[in-house]
Amino acid sequence: MISVALIIVLLFVASLLARAAAGRESRRAGLPAGSLLYSDTGLPVGRVAPAEVGRDGRKQERPLVSQALSLVGRPDYLVESEDGGVVPVEAKSTNCPPGGRPYDSHLAQLAAYCLLVEDVLGATVPYGVVKYRDREVRVEYTEELRAYALDLIEEMKRAAEAAAAGREVHRSHEDPRRCAGCSLRDVCTESLA
Repeated sequence: MISVALIIVLLFVASLLARAAAGRESRRAGLPAGSLLYSDTGLPVGRVAPAEVGRDGRKQERPLVSQALSLVGRPDYLVESEDGGVVPVEAKSTNCPPGGRPYDSHLAQLAAYCLLVEDVLGATVPYGVVKYRDREVRVEYTEELRAYALDLIEEMKRAAEAAAAGREVHRSHEDPRRCAGCSLRDVCTESLA
């Protein structure tokens, strides 16, 4: 029979191995200094919520769900910063835009993850990071960015209510590339692609 002491030692060793793996993942991904809490990049950490098996059969982190905000998201990474707070990191496969400012859609996505971290984890968010292929852009989580994200959520709710009531909802951009990648372009009456 296995002794309690042996079980404790095995659990301790497993914990050390998991921490080491998370540390390697953090360094490989170029994440801010701190402890990796969450990863939606194929190597779930499971510290925020237990990992689950996705539709493709891979283990993945559960999404963050905020009933209060009607918001669900799966950030690429959440890092518990050494300076305090939780830092969401969104990894992109493209280069950083000229001028070094994230695209508006990337900024909105990062701001939504900041809101989710606040609401779901009850944690302070000092900043977020958009990690492009060629560089990382640190985005301070200010009251202005928070208000911007909340306004976008309200705008989306109004659009969904209008669509449910049978009223037409117009696209919010003039960018054919966005239309080309949109999942609704086949049914959209205003598609630019």
